[in-house]
Amino acid sequence: MRIEDKMEVDDDNDPVVQEIPVFLSKNLCEKLYVFQYPLRSVSAKIEEPHVIAARIKPKIQDVELEIEIPTESRNYDRSKGEQISINSDGVNQHLNPDEQNFFKSAIMDKIMYTSTRAQLEPGRYAVGLLSKNELHLNPIHGILHVKPAFQYLDKADKNLKSDMKESGAGEPESDDDDTPQQVTVKFARTETDRSKAAREKSFGFLQKKNAEESWIHTPFYQYKSEESQLERRRLLSSRPDETINNVTLPIDEYLSSLIGPCPESEDVKKQLTPDCLSMSQIRQLPLSDQVKHLLVNVKLISFSRLCSVLEISGDAQQQLLRAVQHVALLIQGNWVVKSEILYPTAEQDKSKSSGGSMEKEKAKFTGFGSEKEKSKLCGVTGICPKILTKARDYVLHQFTLNRVVDRDAVTKATQIPTLDMKTIISHIANYKRNVGWEFSLPFDDEFVNKYPEVVQRQEMLFNAKQQQLLKSDFKAPKTERTDSPGKNRRARRRSRQDSCSSDSGSEAKK
Repeated sequence: MRIEDKMEVDDDNDPVVQEIPVFLSKNLCEKLYVFQYPLRSVSAKIEEPHVIAARIKPKIQDVELEIEIPTESRNYDRSKGEQISINSDGVNQHLNPDEQNFFKSAIMDKIMYTSTRAQLEPGRYAVGLLSKNELHLNPIHGILHVKPAFQYLDKADKNLKSDMKESGAGEPESDDDDTPQQVTVKFARTETDRSKAAREKSFGFLQKKNAEESWIHTPFYQYKSEESQLERRRLLSSRPDETINNVTLPIDEYLSSLIGPCPESEDVKKQLTPDCLSMSQIRQLPLSDQVKHLLVNVKLISFSRLCSVLEISGDAQQQLLRAVQHVALLIQGNWVVKSEILYPTAEQDKSKSSGGSMEKEKAKFTGFGSEKEKSKLCGVTGICPKILTKARDYVLHQFTLNRVVDRDAVTKATQIPTLDMKTIISHIANYKRNVGWEFSLPFDDEFVNKYPEVVQRQEMLFNAKQQQLLKSDFKAPKTERTDSPGKNRRARRRSRQDSCSSDSGSEAKK
């Protein structure tokens, strides 16, 4: 089935039920925030809180809310509230009404909520309001996590330390306070861009920046009040009656122009590795890099599946075919990532060794060498990537000859640890009891028949690799192959048919 036919079938099964106009409102641009309360349980039924004061710092997006505590409630412990107030503001707080006390009365009558900026970037989110079959979208300026703060505890601790210092109950002062002390002079280095970026992310710098901006006191209107309803109406587009032309862009281009690329910070981009790239990020790379990232992760894939994942069809498949040959090898009609890409060396040797056995090369890397040498190690047991590359090439060559491979035989031939061989072979084959390790994907006859020149070129490449492997210290005997590629493929097909018939016969006996 072609991709176009599949899309038509999907459209028939998912018809359009209704079409509604969508408007983008900017009445509250740079003024709309979303408050999230991560410490509040969703299942808990809490009455609507009464906010007695609110303030905001727009530049750093910091918000403080003072929530009134119902002191007249039967669940409120009045004696505990009075004790907390005394610890924070002192015993004589009612005698000094002009003092900046945390609690205005002689009892704990409020609790403070402060905000922190969420890690989510608000550029890709909006608040939607559906009115009269019209969807109005409003861009969000910030997403804040609002949590309870306990400044009164810090103030009580500060008062306790001050009282201990005045009463002399603290640490005794030393008699050697006037003794001259040695002073070390330090000169500041020239600040680099990297050190500057690290300094600007430090807690002290953020606290200093927070203190520089003054609070802006804002009124707070309760839900369903007249003022809040007026503000809610500003979420609707102010000019919904304008004539708007229908969008004729394709779906992908429309979504891309609507939301744009993902606004990831530079720190996040530096932390991205080929293992954690999403498909949207992979599709932004050149075609060769797309194929490389995908093959490194999946290890093997059929050509039809590769075209489907990368959404490539038509004449572009020829470009994809050229790109995949640079990073993968053709085995049983499927593409397997090359060993030198999966196990790259830390640095290339300046001069090739004239000879030496694999055991000598393995011993050089399994010892406790320098850190530079340890950086070259890979695999489960930490051996040279060159050895893993040769061993994996030998395993791939065996799968070009047989559908099933014996792991013990290839382990003995390559002389690498069993754990490393199990890792290599489990990426491309599945174990079947009493049979062996069978190649994961079925033989792709469609690709082999459609691209015979690619198959012949890959067989020549494997013949060259076989000659190189025979020069190594593998103990496996030389495998004879049929001179004609066509005869060899027909023999493999007959062996597959025989194995299928034997499997069906065994199942019938069962």
